Amino acid sequence: MSMKKKYIDILLIAVAVLLNACSSGDSGAQPDPTDDKPVQIQVMTYASHFAETELSRRTAPTGFSAYTPNKTTNMGIYMLLSENPATDWASPAEKEIIYTSGWNAYFEVEKYKTYTVYGYMPKTGEMSSTLTKTDADAATLTITGIKPASADDVCIITGVKETDEGLKEGQFRWDTPVEVETYLISMLMDHIYAGVQFRLKIDADYASLRTIKLKKLTLNTNKESVNAAIELTHNTTGTSPISSITYTLSDGDGSSTSDIYKNDEGTALDKTTPLSVNAYFAPELSSNLTLVSTYDVYDSKDNLIRQNCTATNKLPDLSAVRGQRVLLNMTVNPTYLYVLSEPDLDNPTIKIN
Repeated sequence: MSMKKKYIDILLIAVAVLLNACSSGDSGAQPDPTDDKPVQIQVMTYASHFAETELSRRTAPTGFSAYTPNKTTNMGIYMLLSENPATDWASPAEKEIIYTSGWNAYFEVEKYKTYTVYGYMPKTGEMSSTLTKTDADAATLTITGIKPASADDVCIITGVKETDEGLKEGQFRWDTPVEVETYLISMLMDHIYAGVQFRLKIDADYASLRTIKLKKLTLNTNKESVNAAIELTHNTTGTSPISSITYTLSDGDGSSTSDIYKNDEGTALDKTTPLSVNAYFAPELSSNLTLVSTYDVYDSKDNLIRQNCTATNKLPDLSAVRGQRVLLNMTVNPTYLYVLSEPDLDNPTIKIN
């Protein structure tokens, strides 16, 4: 059967988001609309609410909710044509699916064929990947150049189907639909990183004298990059296909700094309702993370009195594994006796409750 180009115009369902993940696709001529059909890709991922307790953790539940990034981002995806999926694989070819207001991508598929589909998202910065077949029902997806800690939740595909009916983990084979107006590929995804949610508020006594407006949070570590080798094994039981993940941290004296929150105007911290900020990190770095806060200080009449102050806090051991997120309650709580005629001190204490 001859190869036909399928220009993919993807629409992702718009629903509430829990998890947070650019380059353009091929810029060739548009397809003949009478010859090519649009393809919709629906991406699903684990989602769960947090219990509001200190150092609370969650494990990814059995259910999935829609994955909608909060910014323009890429997905790296492999579409492997298999005449006989038990034995024959084409050479892996990575494609990019780009999210703007919807999913958009360009790649070729053939009618009446079976494909094996692997992938990950977001594909950002220096990230690249390779896919290696180990046997008919197993493969190793290796992602290199991942930031050790960032605002991006790195996820990989753990199940694929042409529709969401009967979609289960462990299934990576997709048959091009026959006689339909729209192709639909549903994808289940799982996390390869752990997560932390910072919940910041201001001490009530201090709030009566000063307003802290948070402008930026960065999460820092002394490792420059991470490589992750994910062993995937097909199954028909609906269980996770992830056999193992091996993380390799960069050697040498490098470091990594990631902005996980930014607001140039500043967000005033409240004494009762915390500001929540999510971040993600390689599990091996649970005891090697530092949070740096940048903020402005205002008096009770909303006059700016200190600008671009910083506070540095070495985090406790979060003891997190992939698919877990730790909830960390933090309170801006200066420990000095406040005298209105004195200047504010640099680097006030941020107490980790």
